[in-house]
Amino acid sequence: MSSIAVRETNAALAFEEHGAGVPVVFLHGLTFDRGTWRPIIDRLGAGVHSIAVDLPGHGATGGAPCDLDDVAARLRGLVDELGVERPVVVGHSMSGGVAAIYAAAHPVRGAVIIDNSLDIRPFVELVQRLEGPLRGPDFARVFQGFQQSMSIDRIPEPLRALVLASQDVRQDVVLGYWDQVLRTPAAELQAWIDRIIATVDVPFLYVFGHELPAGERRHLETSMPSAEVEVWPDRGHFVHLAEPDRFAARLRSFIEKCSA
Repeated sequence: MSSIAVRETNAALAFEEHGAGVPVVFLHGLTFDRGTWRPIIDRLGAGVHSIAVDLPGHGATGGAPCDLDDVAARLRGLVDELGVERPVVVGHSMSGGVAAIYAAAHPVRGAVIIDNSLDIRPFVELVQRLEGPLRGPDFARVFQGFQQSMSIDRIPEPLRALVLASQDVRQDVVLGYWDQVLRTPAAELQAWIDRIIATVDVPFLYVFGHELPAGERRHLETSMPSAEVEVWPDRGHFVHLAEPDRFAARLRSFIEKCSA
């Protein structure tokens, strides 16, 4: 099967699905859309039921940004509508948080988190320091710093062009998704995340495109001692697209493990 649809339901999420077999839900990062997953979905082939979703305010999904809890709830509505049971949920960047929240609240086989740190305090503190410029006319200039940190140049062509074509940087969308980050003390937000993670008891795979600072790795290993953690050095924020063949193979092996 291969289709693209937007359903006018409570979920109201644009998505496309391909293949049949173990269901895998793909969630893109902030300012991008579901198209960034096509190179991975193509490599997985017809033996996996791939469902790539546009988050609210992204791609073909309309509406305003919402908090990550609400995204997870709307995703559950879509999963139920499709008749999918216990998917593997794969989240890149910000959507790593959505995948973790979903895995804690709803039935899944496992979750894959791509270049999203479990210790978010440094990120929260950075965004809060930049709140004034982010909310003002200097937004584009300030966000360019975040863009540069993504190391998109490490993605080989033609995939790099695909990623850049899928990006739509809008101040209202960025600030909407970062609202919780901007209004919540870092320690409080970290405690909320730690409470969520403590309830998860399914296989987790973390893949990072950079070396982890000692404190970040220690926090991850302490919070999720059973998680598989892989570091692919110097591959950047889009580690899965920097080496798409390698990532698709690794994801397939994780899917098989979750389905055993």
